[in-house]
Amino acid sequence: MESLAFSVLYTLPEFARGVVIRRPAMVGLMARLRTYDAAQRFCMRLRVRHGGRSVYVRSLRGKVLLLLSQGDVERVLSGSDEVFSLRTKEKARGFSPSQPDSLLLSRGEARLDRHRFNDAVLQPGTVPHSLAPRVERVVSEELDGIFGREPGAVDWGRLRAGHSRAVLRLTLGDAARDDVRILDALNALRREGNWLGLRPWRNGRVRRLRRVMMTGIERHLAAAGGESLAETGEGSLGGSAETGEGSLAGLAASAPATAGTCPAGQVPHWLMALEVLGTTVFGPTLALLAGHPEHYERARAEALDPAGDRAFLRACLYEALRLWPIVPTMPRVVTAPVAWHGATLPAGTDLVIPVGLHTRNPQIDYADAFTPEAWLDGRAAADWWIVPFSAGPGRCPGSDFGGTVGAAALAALLRQYDFRPVAPRLGPGRPLPKALDPFTLRLYAAPAMR
Repeated sequence: MESLAFSVLYTLPEFARGVVIRRPAMVGLMARLRTYDAAQRFCMRLRVRHGGRSVYVRSLRGKVLLLLSQGDVERVLSGSDEVFSLRTKEKARGFSPSQPDSLLLSRGEARLDRHRFNDAVLQPGTVPHSLAPRVERVVSEELDGIFGREPGAVDWGRLRAGHSRAVLRLTLGDAARDDVRILDALNALRREGNWLGLRPWRNGRVRRLRRVMMTGIERHLAAAGGESLAETGEGSLGGSAETGEGSLAGLAASAPATAGTCPAGQVPHWLMALEVLGTTVFGPTLALLAGHPEHYERARAEALDPAGDRAFLRACLYEALRLWPIVPTMPRVVTAPVAWHGATLPAGTDLVIPVGLHTRNPQIDYADAFTPEAWLDGRAAADWWIVPFSAGPGRCPGSDFGGTVGAAALAALLRQYDFRPVAPRLGPGRPLPKALDPFTLRLYAAPAMR
């Protein structure tokens, strides 16, 4: 019965929402059905019934070890990403259509090699990123007047379009600004990935879409750093980076690479991770700020400060990601036998970390409240229940750059507009909902008083 309940309350709703790219209609339906609430109550009962230990369940993924212990989560995420591999069968089926050569799906020497390349470009742990001034300028240009000069309802489509142009410029250079075919193809491939390889008759379409996407990416990379960057030549990929100056493509031109790095193969993940900010993160963050006047005033003051470090704005963004993670489930697979609480986990054991449930664990005293200061005082960083970007060797190397881009976008919007909540109202008076539909949020924006 535990396995059936887990499948009905957690696995099926997660597949319905979309494991690679969200299906807006299903996100809304699952939010109305409050499936996250039911799943969290179920996992709390499991935790009590099994004495706080992780437990095996059967789901659509097959037999998996559901990590309900904070110590187990810490051990897996802080352990070797070769032993606790990110490349599960499900993840490979979901992401292979859009990024078969990415760091995400790599193992062994290829993963180490691609990690070095990604780290050199994305600069994890470096805040601000070396492109931070350029990020501020590009984002401000693309979001200037994005909601018009008259008061009215926020048009999320316009925000997404402006943000997408900024993403293309910051990733591939200014010449890519209007090359929307790249993002259109990427998102179509992600939608194919949602089916986890269950539609093999569409493989021809997948190949055509990937060809369109990669041709565009390789063209812009070649302009940024010479033909070798779009290919997979030996050595450091040099070049003037003149066309791609001020972009990740420009930095990639001097990043360390080998014959197996496949620089162009890393770009789809960069584009995906940055674009999702405009699709599903900015809206909830603005709605939270609009419903919390004290935090709103602090965020706006930071946005208006040209010398500000954007720390509070990043904290607001990260807190929205804690409350409603864009990656609510982190699967891992054991690749070699591992000692585990007096027993052995055999190679091939699938693990599931229900991040979206753990971040709302009642043991966290601010679980259901908007608490951006937790990202400034060290509480969130020290808590292994809270891992919106994963942690340890498998942590997303672009999380800090994403925070820089996201904070710049929030600053650009708050400088220009005053936001007022319409529906739902996400204030401090009651616990925040476990699930939120970012596609139907309603906010009112008026030009800010100068």
